[in-house]
Amino acid sequence: MPRPRAQLDHSAITTAFATDGLHGVSATEIARRAGVAKPTLYAHGRSKDSVFLACIEAEIERLLDRLYDAEVRTRELATKQRIAGIALAVIEHGREHPAAAQLLHATARHRSSSVAAQVDAALGRLPSRIVAALPRDIDPVRAHLIATALLGAASALALSRTPDARAAAQLLAEAFAAVLEPAEGERPDDHVRSVGVY
Repeated sequence: MPRPRAQLDHSAITTAFATDGLHGVSATEIARRAGVAKPTLYAHGRSKDSVFLACIEAEIERLLDRLYDAEVRTRELATKQRIAGIALAVIEHGREHPAAAQLLHATARHRSSSVAAQVDAALGRLPSRIVAALPRDIDPVRAHLIATALLGAASALALSRTPDARAAAQLLAEAFAAVLEPAEGERPDDHVRSVGVY
């Protein structure tokens, strides 16, 4: 009777990739963190690149679940509360899973691997999820820019380990609500240019 295959612990492997990304850690260290033999690692992922992509995708799914839950909880609320919910989801994800936040928001992107384009595509799902929480009447290009900037700002706060996540999320909500609801006589595009892009 064949032995069951060992399961890879993506959370443990994520901590190995978090600091220096794909190229900063050896396959031996990844296997050690996963608690498996190096051949087992390759049997599951076929390559270090594939294991890296699997870790990115697992953490993105975890954060997407949080973003979806925040969007559903705040769907009937005003724009400011919806934005605060989204920002809080990103910040709290970073507090609860600091290695995952480091990986997703600081070390995941790279240009020199067989999975670089897939990593970029996977990371692109995050602002797309945030767009769903924004008012529906926003131009799609503008909505994507705002979502990307909001993700970047919330990610920076998550990585900085801000002491008061709710206050930080509320501050972001106030700033981004001002972008979405400009004062009378102002053009919305003037506000979008003033917000940094992730």
